[in-house]
Amino acid sequence: MNNEQTESCNKAAQEAKHSFLYLFLTIFIPFGLGHFVSYLFRTVNALIYVDLEQELHLPASSLGLLTGVYFLTFAAAQIPLGVMLDRYGPRSVQAPMLLFAVVGSLIFSVSHSELGLIIGRGLIGLGVAGSLMSAIKACAIWLPVERLPLSTACLLSVGGLGAMASTTPLHELLKWISWREAFLILALLTLFVCVIIHLSVPRTYKPKHTTLAEMSKAVGTLYSSWVFWRLALYSVFAHAIYMSVLSLWMGPWLRDVAQLSDSSMANTLLWGAVAMVAGSLVFGSITDYLQRFGVQPIMVCGTGVLIFISFQSLMISGLHISPLLIAMGFSFFGTSTTMNYAIVAQSVSPELAGRVSSSFNLVVFVLAFILQWLMGEMLSLWPSTGQGHPLEAYQWSLGIMIALQMPGVFLWLSFKPWRLKKASAR
Repeated sequence: MNNEQTESCNKAAQEAKHSFLYLFLTIFIPFGLGHFVSYLFRTVNALIYVDLEQELHLPASSLGLLTGVYFLTFAAAQIPLGVMLDRYGPRSVQAPMLLFAVVGSLIFSVSHSELGLIIGRGLIGLGVAGSLMSAIKACAIWLPVERLPLSTACLLSVGGLGAMASTTPLHELLKWISWREAFLILALLTLFVCVIIHLSVPRTYKPKHTTLAEMSKAVGTLYSSWVFWRLALYSVFAHAIYMSVLSLWMGPWLRDVAQLSDSSMANTLLWGAVAMVAGSLVFGSITDYLQRFGVQPIMVCGTGVLIFISFQSLMISGLHISPLLIAMGFSFFGTSTTMNYAIVAQSVSPELAGRVSSSFNLVVFVLAFILQWLMGEMLSLWPSTGQGHPLEAYQWSLGIMIALQMPGVFLWLSFKPWRLKKASAR
């Protein structure tokens, strides 16, 4: 075989290596499973909050704190996480971090005090903190930049499957086992995902030779950039509220305001999770398609946020509207807020994708912790009765959440996102 034939064979092998199937099996599936586990942990308390409330006699404020600490430790990991992702690559960072979630799940399963639950939940948040960011970094390395919105949407839809698993499937499982045994199973599942990522993700990423101090300095530059804050602030409150409500307070709202039984609540949360998966795929596909005609992704994201806020208004309107419709609309249009991950990542070169995504994630998750805890404190102002918290408690707490999102709407309008960019030639 001559040199030309050898070179041709090598080129064909390289193309096969980077084929869709190869990328799907070695990038999307492993990191998608990581995001699946992350979302399962994030939303599980919306279903088991009744068990925690009754077994440990926890008020709404304590439930908000111990659930929200997931967001706090998740946020605390973001800056070092972004630096490590850009230096060492997603495989070398994500697999070891998941071990913290394994330990946290074990601690949560055996704890009989609020402090023990907080420690376990905090370690879980720390362990899964890199799930989506590692996936976005991997996509930025191996996929064309214009495919980032669609690939991010697909990854987020896998997270929606994790949310689905924490509803009716978990409710049925809890008829046979306790919530403590369920967390033991989650620990084993997380360990399995850790092994999958370690064994299947390519080792082709070469560590950067720049120092950690130099890479960390770039994070400070991002936070001092008005361009970064403009892109972050228009959707960040909506995104934080979306996570805060879905991961905990949607369950109590369905019980207290919509007056659903435990099984009906679990089924409604399941359909909400189905809507989340659908929303991620729909918004990603729409964004990917409309870019061909010069429609900016920020236009799609902002429009979705407006509709998302309208569904929050329906939750506190007192109107007799199907709780299933509200939960599905909230989950479907709430996914539009997550498109800003791709928008922010697209604004920088691939070597900065880990840091800019995690810097944005830090802001989102700090806010999610504060707002989830704040909502619990506000609900506690109206003592829970046999019927739960009254509608008035949710009207005040969610009403303040809606008010916090309105400045972002006005900021988005100042972008004039409806102005089309010149469509790229194809």
